[in-house]
Amino acid sequence: MNFQDLKTQSKIHFIGLGGIGMSALAFILRELKIPVQGSDLTENYLTQKLRDKGAVYFVGHKAENISDDVSLIVETSIIKSSNPEIIEAQKRNIPIITRANLLAMIMREFKGITIAGTHGKTSTTGMVSLMLEINGLDPTVVNGGIIHYFNSNSKVGKGEYLVAESDESDASFVNLPSFIGAVTNIEAEHLEFSGYGGSFEKQKSYFEQYINQIPNEGICVLCIDSPEVEKIYDKLKSQKKNLVTYSINKDADFRAKNISMDISGLTFDVVFKSGREIKNIKMPIYGKHNASNALVAIAIGDFFGFNEEQIKKALVAFNGVRRRFTKVGEYQGAAIIDDYGHHPTEISTTLKAARQVALKHKVICVFQAHKYSRVRDLLKEFGQAFFDCDCVIVSDIYSAGQEAIAGINQDTLIAEIKKSGHQNVIKLNSEKDLAAIIKPQISAGDIVFFTGAGTVTYWAAALADQLKNS
Repeated sequence: MNFQDLKTQSKIHFIGLGGIGMSALAFILRELKIPVQGSDLTENYLTQKLRDKGAVYFVGHKAENISDDVSLIVETSIIKSSNPEIIEAQKRNIPIITRANLLAMIMREFKGITIAGTHGKTSTTGMVSLMLEINGLDPTVVNGGIIHYFNSNSKVGKGEYLVAESDESDASFVNLPSFIGAVTNIEAEHLEFSGYGGSFEKQKSYFEQYINQIPNEGICVLCIDSPEVEKIYDKLKSQKKNLVTYSINKDADFRAKNISMDISGLTFDVVFKSGREIKNIKMPIYGKHNASNALVAIAIGDFFGFNEEQIKKALVAFNGVRRRFTKVGEYQGAAIIDDYGHHPTEISTTLKAARQVALKHKVICVFQAHKYSRVRDLLKEFGQAFFDCDCVIVSDIYSAGQEAIAGINQDTLIAEIKKSGHQNVIKLNSEKDLAAIIKPQISAGDIVFFTGAGTVTYWAAALADQLKNS
């Protein structure tokens, strides 16, 4: 099946349509006038937007959702074979493809620019998208988060490039046709995927394959601040001449220095290997990690021949991605921040940014862990992730459909965080208790920082009103 076959489908049904990655592709198909429908467990902002675009949406997974005119099913790697819609599709011999297969089909119509890595992909994809958009290349975009500039996780452009966030959770990123690639970092994550077999070495081999697949006419942009990325770079650099490095800590093809931050956002300089410099780059976002992410966009902008003014103009226009250090409310001068971070490195990094913004004021973190297996595999790292907050409020673990694992629970997390030396750790019995816990602790200038990939985002959105009414 190819892209032209997609255009002839009578209707494409997405199982899990409300997900950030699935909805992005559904938006693109609707823009191309391809009939789309789908199902998921709940309504959300994305499903409502899809309805507005003419998609049919069902709440809940049921066999009867597969209408007679459905000719193709799209699923994700987390959909189980017992799903009633999968069973119904198999009964009717309706072809079933994965989200990654669909993205690859679409990408073959473009020159692909893909962003890979354990962390930072969504923000980096947004920055690269704006680097092309602001400078007239009108890209098509598929992202794992809502880019504020587009108010969407996807965009259909008229240019020849497609910018996509790639997914290492099921190794599907190696199947995306990429003219330009980037790897932001590599850490052990998603090792429960059968293709990795619990082996970090196996996962790293997929990243090496991804880098090797970038054609010589393009470039692959690599963060050598990540030890595992640097090892792959050192292994491949003599035979592969289109590798471009970036760093905030060491010499590289693109290096950020003089990084500073205030309430208005980031300021930094970039030194090119050639000796050229761009000084005083400004971005209305926070965190040293975002200066690092911006280097990918700068390297790609340089590849396209953009000048200093064009690079600066694109970066200052990037005002973030939803759920990446996003302010969602305020109470008596205290900011309420929502963040998607659910890996210890992500949490630690964004809390450092929160600490830099808060200065002498308090940072209170509300943490909802995501998946029992992740907590089991990274328990020690989670314990050490919260040093930059004054108080951490720990909820029950969000299962994301996983079965519970004996000995891995909310109390396990709390004990590990305390074991690492953090004394102010509070057990959250119910999200309804948040206002009562937080209200006595906060004052103007403080930050209440919600982090996790589950329902914690709804708690963040509701907190300001709950504090006012409590």
